[in-house]
Amino acid sequence: MRSPFADCEATLMHEEKKVEFRKETFSYIESFYRCNITGLDFTTTELDDANIAQVYERYREKYGIPSPAEITAIREKYGLSATKMSEILGLGVNQYRLYEKGEMPSQSTGKMLALIADPKVFKSIIKHSRNQYTEKEYRALMIKIDRGNSKSIEKDWNGDLQTGLLSGFANYLVAPQNNITFDNYAYGS
Repeated sequence: MRSPFADCEATLMHEEKKVEFRKETFSYIESFYRCNITGLDFTTTELDDANIAQVYERYREKYGIPSPAEITAIREKYGLSATKMSEILGLGVNQYRLYEKGEMPSQSTGKMLALIADPKVFKSIIKHSRNQYTEKEYRALMIKIDRGNSKSIEKDWNGDLQTGLLSGFANYLVAPQNNITFDNYAYGS
């Protein structure tokens, strides 16, 4: 990388830093460039995004908030548009889309997004807001959820999405296999 401060190369550096995010302090490894002549530091948009992503990931891990890919996979599991999912969850028209694109939800919204991966929880939300839908819409939603129930989402310990049971929200909710009842859910610590 060429330095914007002098006609020379810059060296990619990595330093442990702490940053405050939502009134909490998180550690991360900041990546930046240092001009080889002036010693001045600078970043690129890509490095800024990568640095912020580390802080977001630590926050997500701490509070069990699904990643953008997991949020998208949950919605796709039920065959719903982002607009419809936003409506079902009582979010603003574009808010759900923003979460899929990486905006950080609040802790309460993040927990709700994690829990709706369970079709029984999602059905319960639909049932509680049944008066918002026509009978036809309500039945169509229930059918989509049931169809989505035959597919499930798993994020393995390496962070890769796989087909299987929902386990990516480690230590928060372990979803049951198809032959286990709702009463047999195991909640982690």
